[in-house]
Amino acid sequence: MFCFNMTWKTISLCLCVYGVLKEFRPSESYFIPYLLSPRMNFTEEQVNNEILTIGVYASMIFIILVSLTTDWLRYKIVIVIQAFCGVCIYALLSFLTSFTSIIVVQILYGMFVATEVAYFTYTYSVVNIKYYQKVTSYIRAAHLLGRFFSGFFSQVFISTKLFDIYQLNFLTLGSLTAALIWTMTLPAVKKRSENDSTIQKLNLGERISGTNIEDRDNDSIENDTEHSKMSWKYFKTMCKEYKSLYILKWSFWVITATCCFNQVLFYIQSLWESLSHDECLENSTICTKTSEWNGAVDAVYTIISTFITFLCGSINMNMDKYSNLLIIVTSLVQFVTLYLSVVYNSIYISYINYIIFCTIYQGMMTIASSEIAKCVNKDNHGFVFGVNNLLASTLQSLATFFMTMGGLSLSSKILFEWYAVFCLIIGVFYLFLSILQVVKK
Repeated sequence: MFCFNMTWKTISLCLCVYGVLKEFRPSESYFIPYLLSPRMNFTEEQVNNEILTIGVYASMIFIILVSLTTDWLRYKIVIVIQAFCGVCIYALLSFLTSFTSIIVVQILYGMFVATEVAYFTYTYSVVNIKYYQKVTSYIRAAHLLGRFFSGFFSQVFISTKLFDIYQLNFLTLGSLTAALIWTMTLPAVKKRSENDSTIQKLNLGERISGTNIEDRDNDSIENDTEHSKMSWKYFKTMCKEYKSLYILKWSFWVITATCCFNQVLFYIQSLWESLSHDECLENSTICTKTSEWNGAVDAVYTIISTFITFLCGSINMNMDKYSNLLIIVTSLVQFVTLYLSVVYNSIYISYINYIIFCTIYQGMMTIASSEIAKCVNKDNHGFVFGVNNLLASTLQSLATFFMTMGGLSLSSKILFEWYAVFCLIIGVFYLFLSILQVVKK
């Protein structure tokens, strides 16, 4: 295939093409309305309490496996598995309607989400560290560009009645089939030489001052020896990446922010359906219980996020100095957007706030991913990013469990009040951390 034996730019382009194809899922903008439609005939309570929760728990379980095997399998095969799961998901949605089939869909979706780590870490193993920030922005922008086309075309098709919600599944299935075929063009990632490992450690230098560099060099040599087998020693070696306080700080934000973002993504359509229904009742009109502009909102948020992501790829800021302030401000803004979505009880205000919330997350994730990648051994990217995803998924599963047990998931509005408070807690935590750092100085 033509992507083999090419420069890092060409390989990155190949991965970006895959990112666009796998994210072109027009039916996803109307997934909840589809489940509530006469064809599927599920209730809102079933969707919130029995269906969506399976996807949350499944992703947590699969992320454990993915975290331990992505580096070992050298990324490509994990990407192929992701594409294959995507094809299976929408084949089931297109042809089956039973509750059992939807449960299988959610389990496969958990695998699909878990394997996303391979997409975001693949290029870190084939490019020089000095390009990490740019590469991160490219692959995240491709991810968002695919979602933009997905939202844009789904909105056009639904508004013009060219396709209905059910028929969108076939478009998604076609795109994911193309993505599966495209994964074959990606070159296999070779194991890095010991020489490259030493060079990276010298480049990192003071950024990881919390860890002794000589020890990390020895760890790298040990890691090369143990890399061919999964062992406790291998696991301990990779865990030493977290000795860096800088990595810990950004990882903690990634874990908490991703947990909140994923919960918002899982339940936002339920909130929109609820707000749409309430507005119909207030206006004394016939209520279709369908939020009509989901696709347009996804398109707007992703195209704005794409530009922000590109911008973050070239931003020149002293992150050692301003990272805490950046996290505090963005967390507080996200708190306001989620809280106002519930307070004003308007689907259109919720649309706007959702766009702001997601755009902030995507921009911050670009910065956080590149900062973490710069400080991590190239052979351990899949592990570190996988562990962060695992912890985010575990936190999400715990939140889902307790909210379901407490009956909070019966109301989407109550859920979003708690998500808003969670963002506020993140901001307050980093404010406290900043105050501690100032006091210690």
